[in-house]
Amino acid sequence: MTLDGRLLHQLSNGLAELYRPGGGDFPGRVIRLVSGLVAAESYSYNHLVGPVAVAWQIEPAEVLDFPDAEQLFGQHLPEHPLLRHFQATGDRAARRVSDVASDRQFRSLGLYRDFYRPARVDHQLIVSVPAPHDGTIDVVVNRHRRDFSDQQRELIDLLRPHLRQAAAIAALLSQPVPEPPRGADGRPLLTARQTRILQLVAVGDSDRAVARALGLSVRTVHTHLQHIYRILGVTSRTEALAQVRALALRGTDSPQTGTISGR
Repeated sequence: MTLDGRLLHQLSNGLAELYRPGGGDFPGRVIRLVSGLVAAESYSYNHLVGPVAVAWQIEPAEVLDFPDAEQLFGQHLPEHPLLRHFQATGDRAARRVSDVASDRQFRSLGLYRDFYRPARVDHQLIVSVPAPHDGTIDVVVNRHRRDFSDQQRELIDLLRPHLRQAAAIAALLSQPVPEPPRGADGRPLLTARQTRILQLVAVGDSDRAVARALGLSVRTVHTHLQHIYRILGVTSRTEALAQVRALALRGTDSPQTGTISGR
């Protein structure tokens, strides 16, 4: 699809915010990104494991200002036509409810009667990606009166790879930095920064992606990696990761410069 200047600018700024390191509130950043691209009455971020919502954020929160809203949502969630579609097909491309169910079918559900009608939701657009550890992340755009266009569906679908990567990075950066491997003298071989860079490398990020995640320049990341290689006595990312795992298993063995222990 072709994006006009406004949408392109909005998408670029939104993705920069999504990937911003130390930003916190990842669900909120996702909602702000989507709301800047597609106008709607409400937006939600759901982390689902099977049919159970383990994390749920909706904006504006006033949408759920009716009794037992969260309980009703959890009770009826397995009925959702798009949830069933995603689970049955494995196809997680952005979809509207109207792509998989008629208006009559949707309105006949207890989910609609007890939850969506009070929330004034008649049309939905959902994009779904695997969650970093388990389940899925579903980003939902809700409207009351008019359905979403094909162009809006295609636009939201463009976010899928970014949502997946940014969610993985956010989950990784939220974890405590693990104890780095230690040398024979008991001192850490790598700094916390170097350890974090290796974590991102381990999930397949390029130098540019690591730089974006940590707020560094690509040149700085490259320099850090060269220092890591020299400390560990390796020459590549793959060897560095293998060496760190081997050191963790052996405990305090120190690498010999230019070689990999046990090779």
